[in-house]
Amino acid sequence: MADVSVAASDPVMIHIADPERRRRTRNLWEGIARIVVGAPLLVVQLNVLYDSTPWLQVIVTLAAFYGIVTGLGMLIKAVFGSHVDPATWLSVVWIAVVLVFVFLQLGGLFDGLTADFDNRQQPPEFSTHEPLGTDRVGKSVMNQAIQGARVSLIVGLGSVGIGLAVGTIVGLVAGFFRGPTEGVFNILTDSILAFPALILLFTIVAIFGGSVLVVTLALSMLSIPTMGRLARANTLTFAAREFVTAAKAMGASNSRILFREIMPNVALPLASYAVIIVAVVIVAEASLSFLGVGIDPIRTPTWGNMISEGRQHTVLQDAPHIVFVPGVLMFLTVLSLNRIGESLRGLWDPREAKL
Repeated sequence: MADVSVAASDPVMIHIADPERRRRTRNLWEGIARIVVGAPLLVVQLNVLYDSTPWLQVIVTLAAFYGIVTGLGMLIKAVFGSHVDPATWLSVVWIAVVLVFVFLQLGGLFDGLTADFDNRQQPPEFSTHEPLGTDRVGKSVMNQAIQGARVSLIVGLGSVGIGLAVGTIVGLVAGFFRGPTEGVFNILTDSILAFPALILLFTIVAIFGGSVLVVTLALSMLSIPTMGRLARANTLTFAAREFVTAAKAMGASNSRILFREIMPNVALPLASYAVIIVAVVIVAEASLSFLGVGIDPIRTPTWGNMISEGRQHTVLQDAPHIVFVPGVLMFLTVLSLNRIGESLRGLWDPREAKL
């Protein structure tokens, strides 16, 4: 017993016997080491290796991002514990950073898009006032990328918000009342989903123009049937549960059952799925802009319009940052939204509870 009491009071023995503390310490130092290696590699790529061969730039850039991202993940585990999913937290941080820059741009910062032909296709340099370089006419790539982020978030959140609001109501009604209502719902949603989405979007933009509002409404037409079918499927599940049967037995009205009993249970899985749909819509909007049938690039820069400039071989060869910057931003944003949506689904769906 004496040995046990001594071991229990000895800090060294406690440290040795605590595997979680050892893991946190290891993650802390390894995370710091990876960031210390990755950050200088990124600086070297942007300031030294910019004119080197493309394959060397790709290798150094990937190594730098791998070191920084995995290092940050290990630091998160060192602070909050090994049970925390660092990918989800890093995704939340990235979306928060994007939102901060978007709000700063709305406040008057990063909105300068004046052409400067004397500084065309300048490479990224952190020591200058254009850290991400300039495009073919001398406009700031950083300012365009931030405005592109604003447009992507407006289109993504707007179209999915409309689809979520309309689709939830329609899906609830179809799943609860069944019969002819469900039959009409199935016919309409199947017809919309069966129609080629790209042709539908092309037609709407060609008729009404390529404004942010038109593109948002056009993409919402594709999200409404998707959210509606998901709402209907969840309504069918919850409509057969005991609490709904009890509400009917107590004489509750259909509207009360729909909006007080079923809708709160349907809303959570729909919200988690909506985050993933926002990522899909952002890619769809960028694809339309890349093909030249989306938002007008002269009035409103978008990530798709910026990437579209890389279709010219000379631009991609002489100034790859014009394509690389919006491409990386869109990749990280879409990846973060997908990760957050999957985490929310695992948190709210008992069958996939992992967090």
